[in-house]
Amino acid sequence: MEKSIVIDVLRKVHDPEYPMSVVDLKIVNEEDISFDGEKIKIHFTPTSPFCPMGGMIGAMIKYALEKRTGKTVEVSLKPGTHAQEKMLNEIFSDKKQYDDAIERLRRAGILERCVTV
Repeated sequence: MEKSIVIDVLRKVHDPEYPMSVVDLKIVNEEDISFDGEKIKIHFTPTSPFCPMGGMIGAMIKYALEKRTGKTVEVSLKPGTHAQEKMLNEIFSDKKQYDDAIERLRRAGILERCVTV
């Protein structure tokens, strides 16, 4: 897998508060992408240390990449970039919490509005 493919997928993931992709907002850049065997790893930077959408954005990044690539995706905040870094990283890594977050995004219409897969 190439980083350019990951970037192309993420161009279709939009911040819920801004009409721009996570790539255009520089939430994810090529240097934030790495690979561990077949796993895709993303370390993202929210728009601010108190970004209320940080959890949603991380969940949508993981969702879009898993749906489009069929690969396992590990998403985390870049260290020191969000006030609730530990809690949000737990949501991204815990299957039940992540699945619950995706379901809430789906019910609220945010997933459909912000992610094209």
